[in-house]
Amino acid sequence: MSQRDTLVHLFAGGCGGTVGAILTCPLEVVKTRLQSSSVTLYISEVQLNTMAGASVNRVVSPGPLHCLKVILEKEGPRSLFRGLGPNLVGVAPSRAIYFAAYSNCKEKLNDIFDPDSTQVHMISAAMAVPFPFLLHVLASV
Repeated sequence: MSQRDTLVHLFAGGCGGTVGAILTCPLEVVKTRLQSSSVTLYISEVQLNTMAGASVNRVVSPGPLHCLKVILEKEGPRSLFRGLGPNLVGVAPSRAIYFAAYSNCKEKLNDIFDPDSTQVHMISAAMAVPFPFLLHVLASV
């Protein structure tokens, strides 16, 4: 594989990782809010079989759509992309390296196994996984 091909694969992987992170960021924000929030909704129910007709509160967890609606109403659309910067710093290089390593492994394994066979794709993917992981570990040291 030529150096130009490797650079093209690095660029394509970085772009793909960036687009993926941007598209999924609002979902991550909603997920994080739902995980960390202790907000509960109280729905009042009337018990008709009691003498006084007293209301009883039932605790209901807010769903993802309700959480999304609250975020948009109270904080605006920009708040759905909080934390995108640090996420891109990790995702873009990781996906770039993975994509280039996968392509390089696939090219080498095409000479050993049937070209573009299931074995080639699976082994290439398995071999490419440690490279971004090692980069992430080294970056955190």
